[in-house]
Amino acid sequence: MTRKISSYVLVLAMLLFGFACNTKNDVEAFKEAEYSLAGVDSLVLNGINLLNKKGPQDFSFSDATRLFSAFSKNNLNATSTIGLNVQLPEGSEERTMTVTQLKWQLLVGEEQTLSGIVSEPVELRNGLNTITVKSPLQFAADAAGNTDLNKLLQLATMLNQKDPDAPKLSLQIKPTIKTSIGPVELPTYIKVKD
Repeated sequence: MTRKISSYVLVLAMLLFGFACNTKNDVEAFKEAEYSLAGVDSLVLNGINLLNKKGPQDFSFSDATRLFSAFSKNNLNATSTIGLNVQLPEGSEERTMTVTQLKWQLLVGEEQTLSGIVSEPVELRNGLNTITVKSPLQFAADAAGNTDLNKLLQLATMLNQKDPDAPKLSLQIKPTIKTSIGPVELPTYIKVKD
């Protein structure tokens, strides 16, 4: 009887080890993948489509009032549809990954300006992934702990500018991946290439 129980425990241990190895390989493949932004099809901030705003003159008084109210109450929310291209390392193209939470930050130049967390699960695979995400937004505070509404309006207009002298916008992500042994958050942010 003890021999039978030992055999079951050994088989169970081997299965768990196999799942753990597969999970580790999946995490490594997506950690080493190259991520690039293939396009932003929609970016709506508290009901205002920012992709229609080329400059401050494109914001109506109603738009500015709505944004100021949400900004002052720290209640900014964005809905966006993006194309995220995932290029997995050679030999791991058939893998998929469920991201249970995605921390992200937007940098203007080298300075973190905006951040958020996507809490809805997203399934990623090799190639082009079209993702619709909803996320609350948090603007980085200055040294005095204040945030500035002008940064929001400047950022909104920078999204549509093609000015070569404008500061570079870059996106970084930090996913938490669903695995067979539980959620695993990657230790560092991954830069998403333009």
